[in-house]
Amino acid sequence: MRKSRICLLLLCITLAVVSSGCGKKQKKPVEITLIHGWGTTEEDHVAMRQIYQDFEKQNPDVKLNLVSMPSGSEMVRKVEDLLVVGEVPDIIFLGGTGKDTVYSFMTENDLALNLMPYISEDREFAESLAPANIDFWTTPEGELFTVSDVLLLSGGYWYNEDIFEAAGVEKLPETWDEFLETCGLIEAWAQKENNGVKCLQMSSEAYLYFMDHLLAGQDSVSGQAIRNHRLLLEEEAVKETLVILRKIYEYSRVQENYSYRDETDMFNEGKSAMYVNGIWGAPMIADEISASYSLIPAENGESISCESTCLGYILGSTGDEKKENASVRFLKYMLSEPVQERILQETEQVPANPHIQLRDYEKGMERFAAAADRVKSAEMKIQVPNNIWNSGAREKFMEGIFDVLENKITDEEFIHSLM
Repeated sequence: MRKSRICLLLLCITLAVVSSGCGKKQKKPVEITLIHGWGTTEEDHVAMRQIYQDFEKQNPDVKLNLVSMPSGSEMVRKVEDLLVVGEVPDIIFLGGTGKDTVYSFMTENDLALNLMPYISEDREFAESLAPANIDFWTTPEGELFTVSDVLLLSGGYWYNEDIFEAAGVEKLPETWDEFLETCGLIEAWAQKENNGVKCLQMSSEAYLYFMDHLLAGQDSVSGQAIRNHRLLLEEEAVKETLVILRKIYEYSRVQENYSYRDETDMFNEGKSAMYVNGIWGAPMIADEISASYSLIPAENGESISCESTCLGYILGSTGDEKKENASVRFLKYMLSEPVQERILQETEQVPANPHIQLRDYEKGMERFAAAADRVKSAEMKIQVPNNIWNSGAREKFMEGIFDVLENKITDEEFIHSLM
């Protein structure tokens, strides 16, 4: 009899525990997917993936699935494939690519979430965005479909201080004539020393930056367009830039199919006096190189730089309110001051949040901070090429710039290919 009572008591306890457990059953987390191009083993890529994954620690009710692609182009193809079959990703990080494809398709077909209502109702969110992001990417209708977590500071080149001094360069060039004079001094010194040093090793993208800066200094319709963050290529204006670019080409090391990585290697080996890149090139420069940053010159000596936000994150307008709200929370997380500090310190990218002051974190990244100051102090700001060149014209420029500089095609053929 006693044994039966004990069994009955145990059964009641078990039922009570089960019942209690059912009452405390946790809700299933909202799942969102982020497709991005930080997919390699490089340090900054690994750091960004870790920052993404840490979002879940602060938001345990959200599960973030990462689809990591090794490059921007492969990321764009992945997103295009999904859109073709009617699948709209929750979050896409474009990283400056896909303007004429993914961005245009999603905004034109109401597949991108308009972020302006969320920004309008959340002051902290609004104040964490870069003013350049709002200014350039807000549509004429007052909508905003992309937010970047970093600023792009560029429009200049790194130079080897020791080479400049050895070649007798007494001041940094501010005009194109002075720039060519500087190249001449370096070329003469290198030939005298027979050391194999060249002034520059420029990729097609570097020539694109030089083209925009040359246009920006012109008193022409093309120049006015660039200064107003648009692209309008007049034949005579482009021909004028090609005159200077050919002279620069004569001082450059020519090598087939090279990229910014090759430019970086030659600069780190002390074989190039100048290295055309944004300030984000700072961590790629070897510690033993005495390098500083200077702006690309202008016709009349005015200082011009690029302070831009490229295409960043686009959120899918899926109609699922829980997913959309979770995706907006992710954006707020990426722009929050603690995360922006991590992006600066772990990847040496410039935070978009204007409350983050680089000088507060410059210890150990003095070269980077000094370059940022140089870009920010420029009298005139223009957009990076990715923001104003359409992909077709940009590709034609990349394909044809060396042919036109080597006179394999005429100026007219090159210019008409860009139209």
